[in-house]
Amino acid sequence: MAVRPDPAPAPGSVLEFADRAAGAAGAAPEAGPQAGPQLHLITFRLDGEEFALPIAAVREVIRVGEITRVPQAPAHVRGITNLRGRIVPVVELRTRLGLAPLVPTPKARIIVAETEGRLLGLLVDEVAQVLKLAADRVVDPPEEVRSAAGDHVTGVARLGERLVILLDLERALAGPAPSHG
Repeated sequence: MAVRPDPAPAPGSVLEFADRAAGAAGAAPEAGPQAGPQLHLITFRLDGEEFALPIAAVREVIRVGEITRVPQAPAHVRGITNLRGRIVPVVELRTRLGLAPLVPTPKARIIVAETEGRLLGLLVDEVAQVLKLAADRVVDPPEEVRSAAGDHVTGVARLGERLVILLDLERALAGPAPSHG
């Protein structure tokens, strides 16, 4: 019986994603000189998973202080906070992405970001690190995780044993929030 070679995975399939992710795993190590374009990212955790945003969108990271609830605000808006005299809305990024609400711990932080000309706070479980990453270490998300509601995932990077999900902040905040299970 002749053994047929495995067919090439269809573009955008989970198998193609797996092939590209495996290729990225064998890419150049994190440390040392990097060739090619670099991404400068801030990574943070939400419900045990690691996410990243471009550092260019981030103005600062602050401890979670007093957050004042606003009646009839959208469900994903945790409230507002006073940032040196400026009122800043605080978005519960977990619920915005369809995860369970955060019960803040001492590690919780607010990432103050600017998007579409607006300053807002993103409530996250914790901020992990700021890093530079070679752009070729990022692979597109598989077609199966993309949808009209989930097009905010722009890529996945493998850092050693960790997977980091890259977010497009404008897309993550646009439209209705998914419900969490």
